[in-house]
Amino acid sequence: ISDGWATPFQKLTSETPVVARLFSQNLFERFNTREGSKLFPLDRLLKKAYRELVNDAVFHGGAVGVEQNEQLARRLRLRFPGKQETSLPFMTWTAGQREFTPLLLGLYHLLPPRKPKTDENVEWVVIEEPEMGLHPQAVTVVMLLVLDLLWRGYRVVLSTHSPIVVTAVWALQRLAEYRASYQLVCDAFSVPTRHRTSLRPVAEAALTKQFATYVLQYRGGYTTAVDISKLDPDDDDDVVSGWGGLAGFSSRFGEAVRTAANQAPVENT
Repeated sequence: ISDGWATPFQKLTSETPVVARLFSQNLFERFNTREGSKLFPLDRLLKKAYRELVNDAVFHGGAVGVEQNEQLARRLRLRFPGKQETSLPFMTWTAGQREFTPLLLGLYHLLPPRKPKTDENVEWVVIEEPEMGLHPQAVTVVMLLVLDLLWRGYRVVLSTHSPIVVTAVWALQRLAEYRASYQLVCDAFSVPTRHRTSLRPVAEAALTKQFATYVLQYRGGYTTAVDISKLDPDDDDDVVSGWGGLAGFSSRFGEAVRTAANQAPVENT
């Protein structure tokens, strides 16, 4: 939807994976219905807690929907109400808003607000780099939505370059190990007090789930997957202790600053 409109299945080339063509077709059909005029926020889709968290972290009071522009073409717009109402075309949105919107529309399909809790035709949910363009606060909200997917019974696969995602998994493993309360899960994911009761089942379920973490390494012309599920900072294996290189990479910035501070000349005062 690079121009604010979804492409129908038949207009995408065979080089586009079928799953992407089907998803684009689903968006195309949604955009062409009356429902397309308002896509976020929607009272009947997503729990109130998620709607508020997504609004605070991603859309900041804006309403997402399909509107007709001056050329009479229908396109996604982000409208901000007020005395000087503003309606922004898709390409003026932030990178995070553009990346997150298709993910949100996909989650509508997977997170029905009423029974049944899941789509019976879907067992696995695969999300590629959910952190794309997002502020760390928004990445945390995405991870909370992932916990809701797990609570419902889906199996979820994430590919990521984000230390926040890996750290969230590490934290859940440690909280489960220490038999922590659901309140601490809510603390970790910055859930406001007013929403903790409604999200309690999701937080409690997160402490019962199994997580596996792998780092993909390219060596000698081949890519191999290394199991680093322990995510133990004290592990003898540098790959495990470095959390797949993500935490190790970021920690080197801190180490460089500490070294510079220690080597800086002391000025007499």
